[in-house]
Amino acid sequence: MKADLGSSRWFVRYGTATLFVLVALGLNSIGPAQSLPFTFFYAAVALSARVCGYRSALFSTILSAMLVDFFLMPPRFSFALSRDDLLRTLFFGVVAFLISSLARQKSKMQKLADERRRQFAAIVESSDDAIFNKTLGGVVLTWNQAAERLYGYRPDEIIGKNVATLAPPEKVTEIDDILQRLRRGEQIAHFETERVTKDGRRLNISLAISPVLDEQGTIVEAATIARDITERKRSEAALRSSEERFRSAHAMANVSAFDWNVETGDVTWFTELPALRGLVPDGRFDSWMKLVHPEDKLKVEASIERMFREGNAELELRVVRHDGQVVWLSERRELYQDRDRKPHCLGVAMDITERKHKEEVLRRAEKLAAVGQLGATIAHELNNPLEAVTNLAYLIRKNKSLDEKAQRQLEALDQELARMADLTRRTLGFYRDTLSAVPVLPTEIMDEVLALYARRLQSKSVELGKEYETNAEVIAFVGEIRKVFSNLVANAIDAVGNRGRIAIRIRNSHDWRNLTVRGVRITVADSGSGISPADKPRIFEPLYTTKRDTGTGLGLWLSKDIVQSHSGSISVHSSGWPGRNWKTAFSVFLPAQAAMRLETVEHERQTA
Repeated sequence: MKADLGSSRWFVRYGTATLFVLVALGLNSIGPAQSLPFTFFYAAVALSARVCGYRSALFSTILSAMLVDFFLMPPRFSFALSRDDLLRTLFFGVVAFLISSLARQKSKMQKLADERRRQFAAIVESSDDAIFNKTLGGVVLTWNQAAERLYGYRPDEIIGKNVATLAPPEKVTEIDDILQRLRRGEQIAHFETERVTKDGRRLNISLAISPVLDEQGTIVEAATIARDITERKRSEAALRSSEERFRSAHAMANVSAFDWNVETGDVTWFTELPALRGLVPDGRFDSWMKLVHPEDKLKVEASIERMFREGNAELELRVVRHDGQVVWLSERRELYQDRDRKPHCLGVAMDITERKHKEEVLRRAEKLAAVGQLGATIAHELNNPLEAVTNLAYLIRKNKSLDEKAQRQLEALDQELARMADLTRRTLGFYRDTLSAVPVLPTEIMDEVLALYARRLQSKSVELGKEYETNAEVIAFVGEIRKVFSNLVANAIDAVGNRGRIAIRIRNSHDWRNLTVRGVRITVADSGSGISPADKPRIFEPLYTTKRDTGTGLGLWLSKDIVQSHSGSISVHSSGWPGRNWKTAFSVFLPAQAAMRLETVEHERQTA
């Protein structure tokens, strides 16, 4: 305990200073000390300044000078001073004054330091954070009230024990690692871990630990601040769970939300739609706009203008993925300002691709129903006059006076009338040949089709190449296979234009879906413009055509239906297959043995 009488009554301070001087006088009267009369009086002045204050030190200086002159300097017991004694006394007074000033200054600094220590101790004691000191070996040295409230240990229960008492069993090695880092002079900030209270409860704790240095700069202990973050962790876990449920709900509904910073152009998705994931890594609005379908760009720009004008806007748009897939989105956007009054757009987007596909299927079904009704009406109206013309041709053929040329012309007329009758029957319920499936040569049917289109091929100067590598037969309905080949050849002629190239290859092959099934593969390739990635997935859909003015959208759909009824397959490859000069190739596979499937088809026809 340090003595400090600076705030005591005056007589206590001055009396203590007088006592220091008298003790110095007594010590200075002993033997050899008499030759140095001021030696102990310097100490008396310093003690007076330190213990009693500055004024008491001045009093001690004056009293010491008087006592030295009276008792120690000759002539003794008088106040007579020689010139030398006077100089010695003045020197003592100056030195004593300096000693008093230094002692006073040090006393003030000591008092200030003590006051700050008391303030710091009060702050530590009243802090809501647990604060305690420990040795570099982990022994607890101090323990504030917040630490007691947090961990449940009273100071007398924990001081002197190792801090590992607070750690759960699996975290004990963590204490050693922390102490090693402190010995190296490292500071540990915002270290989140678990600790155990006196009653066994586990707490989530955030630790800040710093080494404590002595006056020589040596690390002697460590100060720890511990904060209970258990509630924060629970809140974070609850927030994460809520966000996961939010994301799951949005994912199930194919809904997401985004924020567009109009000034910077950054787009932030709260939960990204699966169909849009990874499309725009940089998250820039300009990059998103590049994905908008070309036909929808003006609509999107108009929607943005309406949002800036009216504060909100809704629209449906298409986004084209890098793989060519089209994604339909329904968006609602609202304009708002952030805290800095910067414009932002908050939007909700829903993936409606499936809905659009269903709507398209419904529209196609409605179109087909309308076309079927119209076609049935037309076919019914054509049937009667067609039958009359057929009967008339039959009667003319019975005329024996006709020459051979007229007979050939009548045969051609019969064939065309048969084709017209076939077309009307197809229109009435997409009628199929009533004849039985028979063994046919695909090469012969293809030659017949090419003969029908010979004039068109010649007029457009189309270079035709044929590669017949097999004469194998397949079981099929001749008229239906002829229709498939006719559609493929007609489409190829339309695609190549003038002076184009068409290649036809017929060879033995197998079904790519099942390599054990053998048959014949017919390939029709052309050097036309090819099929765009957007059109390719829909090329076999009913009423879908790339021939805007002349196409009906039924040819390839019917062809696929016919091929599949023969247990075969049809596929299309576009852009560079099978050679560098071929843009589009249709491949038809017909199995050599499809009798079971064809017998079923024939039975269905006969019972229809």
